[in-house]
Amino acid sequence: MNTRSDTAPPPIQKYPWARQVIAIAVILFLLLGGLEMGARTLTRQSANPTLYRITQDYGRLASRGPDWIRFVPDEELAYRLRPEFELNASQGGGKTIHNSEGFREEAPFPPKDGDTLRICCYGGSTTYGVGVESNNDTYPAQLEQTLWGAARGQGWERIEVFNLGVGGYTSREILGTMKRTIPLLKPDVVLIQNAINDVIPRFYPEFQADYSHFRTPFTPLTVSHWHKLLYRSHAWLTMAHGLGWIRPLSLQSQTQRPMPPVDEALVNLDANPTTAFEDNLRAEVALARESGAQVWLLTQPYLDVPDFAGPDADSRKLEGGYRKGLAQHTEVVVRLSKEMNTGLVPLHESMPRERAFYSDPIHMSAAGNQRKAALIADSMGPTLPKHPAPAN
Repeated sequence: MNTRSDTAPPPIQKYPWARQVIAIAVILFLLLGGLEMGARTLTRQSANPTLYRITQDYGRLASRGPDWIRFVPDEELAYRLRPEFELNASQGGGKTIHNSEGFREEAPFPPKDGDTLRICCYGGSTTYGVGVESNNDTYPAQLEQTLWGAARGQGWERIEVFNLGVGGYTSREILGTMKRTIPLLKPDVVLIQNAINDVIPRFYPEFQADYSHFRTPFTPLTVSHWHKLLYRSHAWLTMAHGLGWIRPLSLQSQTQRPMPPVDEALVNLDANPTTAFEDNLRAEVALARESGAQVWLLTQPYLDVPDFAGPDADSRKLEGGYRKGLAQHTEVVVRLSKEMNTGLVPLHESMPRERAFYSDPIHMSAAGNQRKAALIADSMGPTLPKHPAPAN
């Protein structure tokens, strides 16, 4: 009897577990891909602006590295603008450019020319030009064009208007910037606009006149290859944000202590006086005067539009605190301009409250900066310093 089978035995599999591993890998890939797609849909449709900004900002950090951040540490002032930073505008052409000295200018500051009227503009983000992507659309750039004829009328051959604003700077940091730059730039005219940033320190407890109670050193992030991979994942960023592993990349989160609860912040605002802001502003005016410059103070307009206040009650209450503090600081600016006999451009009164001029309650659009420059020129143009008479 023949017991030999006519069928061949099954082939011996060298790696019997390979199919299972491949199947598990495919399943994991599909699950992770679906999770990532869901997270991206969530962040696009989420009403949480912080989560949206985190995914956008960390994505830029992954693609461009730390150079995407437009600030660097500064031992005295906590932070300053990154020198030679450059960012193309998302539309309409133009660029945001910082010069080698770390200010929003396209070229290094040239030596002072005796035939050139030099104007230096100091302030925070409203001077720097948050709200516009092109250097040419900031108010100092627009002012240079607007004042050209008035400068020629006073005997000057050229005019230079320098943008020395840094986003987030309070009067303390502005004073520090003036101490560094005025001896080097030797301006003929100094413009100062700051008020709302000094409201923020007043929201905090244990108030200190040097604002050390709220300011933290700026610490730049390091980005490894592993970080670059994680920062591109909306799913990971959403989880990390929820667990508190990462912080927003906003200037405020990197340079300020966490804000107290809103009700506590508003109590602190009433308890903390305006004296630190006033003292710094007095020192700024005195410093500019010592250099021989004509001084002009600019007040801060505010567009009170409901949709800017935020969707929840706490956001609306905090926005009211900002408006209250700004009004108090505006009173200080107006009073000091009279006491110290400076020029005053009351933009809080003269700037039109039209939505097209604002990118948010305090920052101007390109059209707004153009109008702002025109209002400043109308005020200061007739009183610009005359060109000094040639020596005999």
